[in-house]
Amino acid sequence: MKQLIALFTFCSITVSALKPAFAQNSLPVKLNGQVTQAGNKPVEFATVTLLKAKDSSLVKGAIADVNGRYEFENIKQGRYLVAAAYVGMTREFSKPFEVTGANATMEVAPVTLAVDAKNLKEVNVTAKKPFIEQRADKMVVNVENSIVAAGGTAMEVLQKSPGVTVDKDDNISLKGKNGVIIMLDGKPTNMSPQDVAQLLKNMSSNNVEQIELIANPSAKYDAAGNAGIINIKLKKNKNYGTNGSINLGAGHGRSPIYNGGLTLNHRNGKVNLFGNYNYNHRENDERLGIYRTGNTDGKLNVFDQYNLMKNKSDYHSAKAGLDYFLSKNHTIGVMVDASFNNWGSPGTATTSIGDGKKIDSTLITRTENASDWNRVAYNINYKGVLDTTGKELNIDLDYARNRSSQESNIFASTWASTGKEYLRGDTSRNLTPSTIDIKTIKADYTHPLKNQAKFEAGFKISFVETDNDARFDSLRQTKWVYDVNRSNHFIYKENINAGYINFHKQFKKIGIQAGLRGEQSHVKGNSLTLDRVTDTTYFNLFPSVFVSYAASKNHQLGFSYSRRIQRPSYEDLNPFEYYLDRYTIAAGNPYLRPQYSNNFEITHTFKQFLITSLGYAHTTNMITRIVEAGKDPVTGDSTVLRYKFLNVAKSDNFNLNISMPLPITKWWSSFTNLSGNYSKYQTVVNNSQVNLDAFGFFGRTQHTFTLPKGFSTEAVFFYVSPQISQEGLFKMKAMYGLDLGIQKQILNKKGTIKLSMSDVFNNQRFQGTFDNAGYYTRVMSKWESQQVRLNFTYRFGNTNVKAARARKTGLEDEQNRVKQGGN
Repeated sequence: MKQLIALFTFCSITVSALKPAFAQNSLPVKLNGQVTQAGNKPVEFATVTLLKAKDSSLVKGAIADVNGRYEFENIKQGRYLVAAAYVGMTREFSKPFEVTGANATMEVAPVTLAVDAKNLKEVNVTAKKPFIEQRADKMVVNVENSIVAAGGTAMEVLQKSPGVTVDKDDNISLKGKNGVIIMLDGKPTNMSPQDVAQLLKNMSSNNVEQIELIANPSAKYDAAGNAGIINIKLKKNKNYGTNGSINLGAGHGRSPIYNGGLTLNHRNGKVNLFGNYNYNHRENDERLGIYRTGNTDGKLNVFDQYNLMKNKSDYHSAKAGLDYFLSKNHTIGVMVDASFNNWGSPGTATTSIGDGKKIDSTLITRTENASDWNRVAYNINYKGVLDTTGKELNIDLDYARNRSSQESNIFASTWASTGKEYLRGDTSRNLTPSTIDIKTIKADYTHPLKNQAKFEAGFKISFVETDNDARFDSLRQTKWVYDVNRSNHFIYKENINAGYINFHKQFKKIGIQAGLRGEQSHVKGNSLTLDRVTDTTYFNLFPSVFVSYAASKNHQLGFSYSRRIQRPSYEDLNPFEYYLDRYTIAAGNPYLRPQYSNNFEITHTFKQFLITSLGYAHTTNMITRIVEAGKDPVTGDSTVLRYKFLNVAKSDNFNLNISMPLPITKWWSSFTNLSGNYSKYQTVVNNSQVNLDAFGFFGRTQHTFTLPKGFSTEAVFFYVSPQISQEGLFKMKAMYGLDLGIQKQILNKKGTIKLSMSDVFNNQRFQGTFDNAGYYTRVMSKWESQQVRLNFTYRFGNTNVKAARARKTGLEDEQNRVKQGGN
């Protein structure tokens, strides 16, 4: 902790010393003015922008109040003009004027707007919008012409958005919830988290117009998922040519990591070709300690286990596609997306076994876990704008196949307490080939109505079949013997038919959106080994309601409600068992049920800067892994511990989230996110009632310093308080960490070099306990969180080429339920 205090003291002294060198040398002048219409009436909440008279470049933006009044503070000397706009009215400009600094306050001549007889859409295009808007169903960050868009990447812009966090592995979360769906122009990327991160890191922020943060998605989106959607809207242009980017990276903690990638895009009048390839090699050590006690036949058993696992993976991904523009309003496209992963994790576990007073024996287990995983997906799509009013139709046909082969070899030997006398040993193996086939068809229709209203409708049909053949063999002398008690050939079939309607309406100060989605699910599970079939058909309705209210210039309110479903991933349904040793097993569960949640949220935005949200979620049948006592089906040993996917009866979560994007000076910007929550869980484990509840806190602050000669530095600190972890329901201890980085732009700002160090003090680890019905478990997990990384990115070609048409395929929800083998 002393090092942490010393570091922040040093940063404070350095900032104080540098501040005069970057200080502005102008007098603080405040500009006041008013936007009016015919009859000298004020225009409420008009959008006002201050522009340089020389080239009309943006200086600042503001929103007028209910009296049409606006103000700009701390304006330097110079020549300016003011532009004002409002929906349904013409955009008008003031006459140029001079700011001399002779007076502290200056009144600008009124700007008068007139009713626009042109198409409403043309007015929307020209109007400048505030940096942050709270709408009925989402929060919108208007990146275009704002300070966050200057010279960065799309990933950097995303990190500065309210409620968004990006962890050490580039996983993106929204308001503390993992598993966010990332979209480009309203279309999910259909890419792994690693590929999405590479895409955003190589995309210039100058191509980003808006970021939409959708905590509670509407009925238009699949009802699955509780984490929300982040939609990145790109600027549109008509330039032609070729562009691309190359990225290379390397790093080291205790083990090496390196990556590389290439992205290409070519566009002409009728055709757009695009493709990318990425490779990622990772090695890392993981240390796991498990201490547990339990009573068997009135006897106390104590197991003290230490595991060392050396994980290694090689990941390849490639994507290629073509868009053909039949006309200005009609486009067809094809796309192929492939991923390959090879993963291995040899490990050694040493388990001391006794009664708490003495050690009776020591179990040494060597495991060889490996997985080969590949996926190929195909998409054919059509997009058409049907008439001049904006009616739009989108159609997608998709097919994907995922294959994996998981293998585990277990070599166990038991020794006397002294560790010198060999008692017994056994060898077994586990092989589980798996195939997942996904087929979908979907269509979405948009119908604009009069007076800022819109109607949407659509349908989606999906078919999924998984085939998991888990085979266990035991070595008996020199022969492998099929283990009928542990083996299980399981086939899972799923058909989901969904349809939705959605209605939007914007009044003067109030925005309303209401929708309803219906999903019929037919699920069939067939254990060929056990001759056990489960066949279920169910229908669910998923309503959603969103309301926004612009109370005044400085205050915006929002309310949202949605009902959601979370189906288990296909790998969670896989009965494959992962052995740490013969007494400790991680396993899937072919009989998992979907979880349902009702989500409520109230949001308040102050001065388009301070965003506060209060939310509540009630979830039934929550899917998580639970530590559960088990029994070996062969030996009958009841001291086995399974870390197994189960359905928790119900959970309640209250959360308070505060986000503050704050530019401290011209060269120092910060973003702070504070989140408090109260969670309560009720379920049954080992035939005993479990009731857990706890308060928790999460805080993250990020500070970016722009330095001369193309340099910039960054410091990120986070803290997680003791609380109940959703994964495993452990009572976890606090965690915190500090990351530092420095970046330099080179090669005429087309190249970027970044040197970073994660977890500077190397103190990130998970520690938690689970105590239930006479069974106590304490877990400590430490991974390679401290790493030094060096990355280089170079963008080439015509950087103004319109990006590849981002396309939402029809199998997004299903593909998100496919986990990548070994990751």
